[in-house]
Amino acid sequence: MSRLRNTIFILVFLCGFISNYAQNITVDEGFTPQYLVNDVLINSSCANVLNVSVSGGNFASGEKSFGYFDATGTSFPFQNGIVLSTGKIVNAQGPNTSLSDDGGNMGWNGDPDLNQALGLSNTFNATVLEFDFIPLGNRISFDYIFSSEQYLSNPSSNQCNFTDGFAFLLKRNGDISYQNLAVIPGTTTPVKVNTVRGPGTICPPANAAYFDAFNGTTHPTNFNGQTTVLTAQSDVIPGQTYHIKLVIADEGNYRY
Repeated sequence: MSRLRNTIFILVFLCGFISNYAQNITVDEGFTPQYLVNDVLINSSCANVLNVSVSGGNFASGEKSFGYFDATGTSFPFQNGIVLSTGKIVNAQGPNTSLSDDGGNMGWNGDPDLNQALGLSNTFNATVLEFDFIPLGNRISFDYIFSSEQYLSNPSSNQCNFTDGFAFLLKRNGDISYQNLAVIPGTTTPVKVNTVRGPGTICPPANAAYFDAFNGTTHPTNFNGQTTVLTAQSDVIPGQTYHIKLVIADEGNYRY
Protein backbone atom coordinates (compact mmCIF):
# COMPACT_ATOMS: atom_id res chain seq x y z
CA MET A 1 0.00 0.00 0.00
CA SER A 2 1.26 3.49 -0.79
CA ARG A 3 2.62 5.44 2.12
CA LEU A 4 1.12 8.87 2.48
CA ARG A 5 3.47 11.76 2.08
CA ASN A 6 3.66 15.50 1.46
CA THR A 7 4.07 17.72 4.47
CA ILE A 8 3.82 21.44 4.84
CA PHE A 9 5.47 23.93 7.15
CA ILE A 10 3.81 27.26 7.86
CA LEU A 11 5.39 29.86 10.10
CA VAL A 12 5.49 33.46 11.15
CA PHE A 13 7.90 35.44 13.32
CA LEU A 14 6.37 37.14 16.35
CA CYS A 15 3.20 37.67 14.36
CA GLY A 16 -0.24 38.56 15.67
CA PHE A 17 -3.13 36.56 14.26
CA ILE A 18 -6.86 36.90 13.80
CA SER A 19 -9.87 34.60 13.89
CA ASN A 20 -12.43 35.87 11.39
CA TYR A 21 -13.97 32.73 9.95
CA ALA A 22 -14.37 32.40 6.20
CA GLN A 23 -12.93 30.23 3.42
CA ASN A 24 -9.47 29.00 2.42
CA ILE A 25 -5.89 30.10 2.52
CA THR A 26 -4.32 31.32 -0.71
CA VAL A 27 -0.67 31.11 -1.77
CA ASP A 28 1.57 33.34 -3.87
CA GLU A 29 4.75 32.06 -5.56
CA GLY A 30 5.80 35.44 -6.90
CA PHE A 31 7.92 36.72 -4.01
CA THR A 32 11.70 36.39 -3.88
CA PRO A 33 13.35 34.42 -1.06
CA GLN A 34 14.88 37.68 0.17
CA TYR A 35 11.45 39.28 0.45
CA LEU A 36 9.98 36.23 2.19
CA VAL A 37 12.69 36.31 4.86
CA ASN A 38 13.12 40.06 5.32
CA ASP A 39 9.55 41.28 4.94
CA VAL A 40 7.43 38.29 5.96
CA LEU A 41 9.35 35.96 8.24
CA ILE A 42 11.42 38.55 10.13
CA ASN A 43 9.66 41.86 9.37
CA SER A 44 11.41 43.43 12.32
CA SER A 45 14.30 45.71 13.17
CA CYS A 46 15.61 43.22 15.74
CA ALA A 47 17.86 41.33 13.29
CA ASN A 48 20.00 41.94 10.22
CA VAL A 49 19.62 39.25 7.53
CA LEU A 50 22.28 38.10 5.05
CA ASN A 51 22.85 35.39 2.42
CA VAL A 52 19.31 34.15 1.85
CA SER A 53 18.96 31.01 -0.28
CA VAL A 54 16.21 28.51 -1.05
CA SER A 55 15.98 25.13 -2.80
CA GLY A 56 13.11 22.80 -3.50
CA GLY A 57 11.02 21.25 -6.23
CA ASN A 58 11.84 22.17 -9.82
CA PHE A 59 8.46 21.45 -11.35
CA ALA A 60 8.31 21.54 -15.15
CA SER A 61 5.02 23.40 -14.93
CA GLY A 62 6.75 26.19 -12.99
CA GLU A 63 5.12 25.79 -9.57
CA LYS A 64 7.23 26.19 -6.43
CA SER A 65 7.47 24.31 -3.15
CA PHE A 66 7.89 27.53 -1.15
CA GLY A 67 6.21 30.91 -1.02
CA TYR A 68 3.80 33.20 0.78
CA PHE A 69 0.38 32.37 2.17
CA ASP A 70 -2.53 34.63 3.07
CA ALA A 71 -5.24 33.42 5.43
CA THR A 72 -7.00 36.72 6.02
CA GLY A 73 -10.61 36.13 7.01
CA THR A 74 -10.25 32.36 7.43
CA SER A 75 -10.27 30.13 10.50
CA PHE A 76 -6.56 29.47 10.05
CA PRO A 77 -4.68 30.76 13.13
CA PHE A 78 -2.10 32.84 11.22
CA GLN A 79 -3.10 35.79 9.06
CA ASN A 80 -0.11 35.29 6.74
CA GLY A 81 3.39 33.88 6.60
CA ILE A 82 5.74 31.57 4.73
CA VAL A 83 4.85 28.08 3.56
CA LEU A 84 7.41 25.36 2.82
CA SER A 85 6.18 22.11 1.31
CA THR A 86 7.40 18.79 -0.05
CA GLY A 87 5.17 19.38 -3.08
CA LYS A 88 3.57 22.26 -4.95
CA ILE A 89 2.40 24.91 -2.51
CA VAL A 90 -0.61 25.58 -4.73
CA ASN A 91 -1.91 22.25 -3.43
CA ALA A 92 -1.88 23.62 0.13
CA GLN A 93 -4.93 25.75 -0.59
CA GLY A 94 -8.16 24.43 0.89
CA PRO A 95 -10.65 22.93 0.99
CA ASN A 96 -9.35 19.53 2.10
CA THR A 97 -10.87 17.56 -0.76
CA SER A 98 -7.90 15.79 -2.41
CA LEU A 99 -4.62 14.04 -1.63
CA SER A 100 -1.56 15.82 -3.00
CA ASP A 101 0.70 13.48 -4.97
CA ASP A 102 3.57 15.27 -6.67
CA GLY A 103 7.35 15.41 -6.57
CA GLY A 104 7.96 12.04 -8.26
CA ASN A 105 10.55 11.27 -10.96
CA MET A 106 12.40 14.52 -10.33
CA GLY A 107 15.61 13.36 -8.63
CA TRP A 108 14.57 15.56 -5.73
CA ASN A 109 16.78 14.65 -2.80
CA GLY A 110 16.35 14.77 0.95
CA ASP A 111 18.62 16.64 3.34
CA PRO A 112 21.42 15.22 5.55
CA ASP A 113 20.97 17.83 8.29
CA LEU A 114 17.26 17.00 8.49
CA ASN A 115 18.08 13.28 8.58
CA GLN A 116 20.34 13.86 11.57
CA ALA A 117 17.87 16.11 13.39
CA LEU A 118 14.97 13.67 12.95
CA GLY A 119 16.90 10.41 13.32
CA LEU A 120 16.10 9.37 9.73
CA SER A 121 18.20 8.14 6.83
CA ASN A 122 15.83 8.19 3.87
CA THR A 123 14.29 11.61 3.32
CA PHE A 124 13.10 12.83 -0.07
CA ASN A 125 11.76 16.06 -1.54
CA ALA A 126 13.44 18.48 0.85
CA THR A 127 12.58 22.16 0.63
CA VAL A 128 15.16 24.33 2.36
CA LEU A 129 15.13 28.02 3.25
CA GLU A 130 18.29 29.26 4.95
CA PHE A 131 19.99 32.51 5.81
CA ASP A 132 22.51 34.20 8.10
CA PHE A 133 21.35 36.78 10.61
CA ILE A 134 22.80 39.03 13.28
CA PRO A 135 20.40 39.47 16.22
CA LEU A 136 20.19 42.78 18.01
CA GLY A 137 18.38 41.23 20.98
CA ASN A 138 19.15 38.16 23.08
CA ARG A 139 16.26 35.88 22.04
CA ILE A 140 14.54 34.76 18.85
CA SER A 141 11.06 33.28 18.57
CA PHE A 142 9.12 31.89 15.58
CA ASP A 143 5.57 30.52 15.58
CA TYR A 144 4.77 27.64 13.24
CA ILE A 145 2.35 24.87 12.36
CA PHE A 146 3.31 21.48 10.93
CA SER A 147 0.63 20.05 8.62
CA SER A 148 0.59 16.77 6.70
CA GLU A 149 -1.42 14.55 4.38
CA GLN A 150 -0.01 11.70 6.43
CA TYR A 151 -2.38 12.48 9.29
CA LEU A 152 -4.89 9.86 8.16
CA SER A 153 -8.24 9.50 9.88
CA ASN A 154 -8.52 5.87 8.72
CA PRO A 155 -4.98 4.49 8.26
CA SER A 156 -3.88 0.90 7.88
CA SER A 157 -1.54 -0.47 10.54
CA ASN A 158 1.51 -0.41 8.27
CA GLN A 159 1.17 3.36 7.87
CA CYS A 160 1.61 4.20 11.54
CA ASN A 161 5.40 4.01 11.68
CA PHE A 162 6.20 6.16 8.65
CA THR A 163 6.82 9.79 9.41
CA ASP A 164 7.51 13.03 7.62
CA GLY A 165 8.83 16.05 9.44
CA PHE A 166 10.81 19.24 9.45
CA ALA A 167 13.52 20.93 11.42
CA PHE A 168 14.21 24.49 12.46
CA LEU A 169 17.99 24.41 12.65
CA LEU A 170 20.14 27.06 14.30
CA LYS A 171 23.88 27.37 14.82
CA ARG A 172 26.28 30.19 15.54
CA ASN A 173 28.90 30.74 12.84
CA GLY A 174 31.93 28.63 13.65
CA ASP A 175 29.92 25.95 15.47
CA ILE A 176 29.90 22.46 13.98
CA SER A 177 26.47 21.21 14.97
CA TYR A 178 22.97 22.58 14.57
CA GLN A 179 20.38 22.81 17.34
CA ASN A 180 16.88 21.82 16.25
CA LEU A 181 14.35 24.27 17.67
CA ALA A 182 11.29 22.44 16.27
CA VAL A 183 10.76 20.13 19.23
CA ILE A 184 7.94 19.07 21.54
CA PRO A 185 7.79 21.75 24.27
CA GLY A 186 9.94 20.87 27.27
CA THR A 187 11.70 18.01 25.44
CA THR A 188 14.30 17.34 22.75
CA THR A 189 11.84 15.24 20.70
CA PRO A 190 11.57 16.55 17.12
CA VAL A 191 8.17 17.39 15.67
CA LYS A 192 7.15 14.65 13.20
CA VAL A 193 3.96 12.90 12.20
CA ASN A 194 4.56 10.04 14.63
CA THR A 195 5.68 12.24 17.55
CA VAL A 196 2.64 14.55 17.43
CA ARG A 197 -0.59 12.69 16.69
CA GLY A 198 -4.05 12.73 18.17
CA PRO A 199 -6.26 9.83 19.30
CA GLY A 200 -9.09 8.30 17.32
CA THR A 201 -7.28 6.07 14.81
CA ILE A 202 -5.52 2.71 15.03
CA CYS A 203 -2.21 4.58 15.18
CA PRO A 204 -1.07 5.32 18.73
CA PRO A 205 -1.45 8.94 19.86
CA ALA A 206 1.72 10.83 20.71
CA ASN A 207 1.97 14.17 22.52
CA ALA A 208 -1.70 14.63 21.70
CA ALA A 209 -1.90 17.96 23.54
CA TYR A 210 0.06 19.45 20.65
CA PHE A 211 -2.09 17.91 17.91
CA ASP A 212 -4.83 20.17 16.61
CA ALA A 213 -7.22 18.01 14.57
CA PHE A 214 -7.87 15.55 11.77
CA ASN A 215 -9.43 17.81 9.16
CA GLY A 216 -12.74 17.50 7.36
CA THR A 217 -13.37 18.68 3.83
CA THR A 218 -14.07 22.28 4.83
CA HIS A 219 -10.65 23.00 6.36
CA PRO A 220 -8.95 26.11 4.91
CA THR A 221 -5.90 24.03 3.91
CA ASN A 222 -5.83 20.88 1.79
CA PHE A 223 -4.14 18.77 4.47
CA ASN A 224 -5.48 15.95 6.61
CA GLY A 225 -4.22 17.27 9.93
CA GLN A 226 -1.83 19.58 11.74
CA THR A 227 -0.22 20.45 15.03
CA THR A 228 -1.36 23.27 17.24
CA VAL A 229 0.58 26.51 16.98
CA LEU A 230 4.08 25.74 18.25
CA THR A 231 7.05 28.01 18.92
CA ALA A 232 10.69 27.59 17.93
CA GLN A 233 12.80 29.75 20.22
CA SER A 234 16.34 30.16 21.47
CA ASP A 235 18.63 32.48 23.38
CA VAL A 236 21.19 34.21 21.15
CA ILE A 237 24.12 36.55 21.63
CA PRO A 238 23.52 40.05 20.25
CA GLY A 239 25.98 41.00 17.51
CA GLN A 240 27.02 37.42 16.75
CA THR A 241 26.31 35.87 13.34
CA TYR A 242 24.01 32.84 13.24
CA HIS A 243 22.76 30.55 10.50
CA ILE A 244 19.13 29.39 10.30
CA LYS A 245 18.08 26.46 8.14
CA LEU A 246 14.38 25.65 7.76
CA VAL A 247 13.95 22.26 6.09
CA ILE A 248 11.04 19.93 5.46
CA ALA A 249 11.01 16.56 3.69
CA ASP A 250 9.15 13.31 3.07
CA GLU A 251 10.33 10.01 4.49
CA GLY A 252 10.63 6.84 2.41
CA ASN A 253 9.29 8.13 -0.92
CA TYR A 254 7.78 11.17 -2.58
CA ARG A 255 4.14 10.09 -2.44
CA TYR A 256 1.26 12.37 -1.48
